[in-house]
Amino acid sequence: MKTDQFKVREQNVSIVLQEIIKSNGISRIQLSKITGLNKTSITSITANLLDRKIIFEKGTGEGGVSGGRKPIMIYFNEKSGTSLLLDIDAGYLKFTASYLNQQLIFQTKQTDVNTTKDNVIETITQLIDQNLANLPQTDLGVIGLTIAIHGSVDHKKITFTPRSNIDQIDLFHILQEKYDFAIHIENEAILSTFGEYSFTSHSNFLINFSLGNSIRAGIIQNGILETGRSGNAGEIGHMIIKQDGLRCICGNSGCLEQYTSLSAIYRQFGELKHMNFVNMIIIREYFRNGDPETQQFIKEIVGLLSIGINTLVMMFDPEIITLNGDLFKELPEISDMIRANLKSTFAKNLILRNSSLHERATVFGAIALNVQHYFDIPNLKYNREDPQSSTHLN
Repeated sequence: MKTDQFKVREQNVSIVLQEIIKSNGISRIQLSKITGLNKTSITSITANLLDRKIIFEKGTGEGGVSGGRKPIMIYFNEKSGTSLLLDIDAGYLKFTASYLNQQLIFQTKQTDVNTTKDNVIETITQLIDQNLANLPQTDLGVIGLTIAIHGSVDHKKITFTPRSNIDQIDLFHILQEKYDFAIHIENEAILSTFGEYSFTSHSNFLINFSLGNSIRAGIIQNGILETGRSGNAGEIGHMIIKQDGLRCICGNSGCLEQYTSLSAIYRQFGELKHMNFVNMIIIREYFRNGDPETQQFIKEIVGLLSIGINTLVMMFDPEIITLNGDLFKELPEISDMIRANLKSTFAKNLILRNSSLHERATVFGAIALNVQHYFDIPNLKYNREDPQSSTHLN
């Protein structure tokens, strides 16, 4: 095992690099003003980063009020390295290679894959090795591989996977011994939170409400995730909403997830309409065509989801809650319906919005996690928010 990641000799280096990453070009003078570091320190730090091709110079900025020479602008070299993501779930493996920004290099997906503790190492190392051979040459090479798990993760250890038994092996240490770049293992919904936080929001306190076959809220403040004692913080899908309700895989009965997860929505809609196959496109068309049963069904789903969202507001008082998943992607008006149900004065200044990343949030989250750890940047921000995706509650 060898992980020659970027060594930060001084905290000041990561501070300067963070400001360069979140800018759209910045001068040394601006860096000095923002960071409080003197010009000599800025010159030394940027010279080192230039030598390592982590940043580059391009063009000139605006001159001062009194004229004079225009400053040279500095940019983050987003093609200095590559970031990898391997998304593992029951039935599929998805591998994504990216540069150190939003630009994807390639993505591959294997379906009908039965991943178990007995074959997972051989299966994924074969996939990783095959894709490593297709990566472009970069100065830094691979800065990290993040494994997305659809289950619980505690400090890179998989503690629970509801649809497989790969939680029974130490995947992190096995892979870290094999590869000379950093390995990270994280819950898929948590990665989505990193993506939303780092790439789409100026806020330093965000909750990402992720609705798929499970429901989880990723809670992040000042670049730090709230994971709880065993990595299970934010499991809002296991909040009990119905006494003596449907039995849940967690051991409780009546959990939110049993009624409003994507699989639960499909099951209930199929029963309502006597269908053997349901997806969000079908539900969307029934809803948009004004079908009374479907509109009532969605209204009931929204009511239950509103209970979960309201609980998050009361418990954490975040600035922003993003809504992520196919339900919100296909029926974006659901966010307005939830908003109408949040009547508490505590939600007055909350920003509730649909994700602008959707399924890309996990990919962007892996990029953010890999970059954050490689360059030792505690609170990574790209700050490229789409302002039209934000709406304040009134």
